[in-house]
Amino acid sequence: MKVLITGCNGLLGQNLLRTGTGRKDLEMVGLGIEPESALPEFLSQYHPVDLGNREALIEAIQKIAPDFIINAAAITDVDGCERNPELNDRINRDVVGWMAATGIPLVQVSTDYVFDGVSGPYSENDPVHPLSHYGRAKLESEALTLQGSPHSLVVRTLLLWGLGKGAKKSFTDFVQESLAAEKSVRIVTDQWGNPTLAYDLALAIWALMENKRSGIYHAAGEDWMSRFDWAVAVAAFYGFNASLIQTAVTADLKQDAERPLKSGLRSDKLLRDTGIKLRGLQAQLEWLRDERAR
Repeated sequence: MKVLITGCNGLLGQNLLRTGTGRKDLEMVGLGIEPESALPEFLSQYHPVDLGNREALIEAIQKIAPDFIINAAAITDVDGCERNPELNDRINRDVVGWMAATGIPLVQVSTDYVFDGVSGPYSENDPVHPLSHYGRAKLESEALTLQGSPHSLVVRTLLLWGLGKGAKKSFTDFVQESLAAEKSVRIVTDQWGNPTLAYDLALAIWALMENKRSGIYHAAGEDWMSRFDWAVAVAAFYGFNASLIQTAVTADLKQDAERPLKSGLRSDKLLRDTGIKLRGLQAQLEWLRDERAR
């Protein structure tokens, strides 16, 4: 099976490549805006393409002729999306529609931001109600994905972090580096979710594809916690002074995009249909430590 991975140089894209290698009868082709692939050793081909250019994107897809597409590309700066809704809609919604319209089965990575965060954690059957431009575009991308092919798949996740070449600093990295330098940090107590390791999400996506699943699935880390509790867990793991972690609430931050506060995702359907259970935060931190020690 030939699988095209868009956004293959991003955090999730790189982890899809690492977890996809060695799978039977799998050929991975990458698309990214960068001139070269971050991990060329895992790809049979790499094509530098601006996904926002519809003609260039469709031409590349036709040339590659994949059996499946995994869209790991997105603009995830939710405040930036609020300030620039046109760019948000183009990359987070329209690009998905263009790919889905080819009729090639598509895996679209979506988000907990399709919910309003009033009564999380959420299952796949709970009613959606996005609060931001980002959340609305991602919700619309889900519908476009599922309209394109009966074999297509939407995988919602959240609070993604992990290892990747050139990846932006994660929440864990921010807390770890700040506390190591004995700098105080202000962390909100009213935003709840599931820290999710990108490596584990990638494994879940491959498992869903191999089990020929379609429709909507949630794939999130086992632990449901506040951002503050996440930071305290990082301090405990590395032996840092947790008293440097000061409390705040989201309203204090005056962010452009409204956040779903009591959010989070339930992944029972994923476990039932694939046997995959994503790790909790302690196991994620241990994995990261071991990987960095290699």
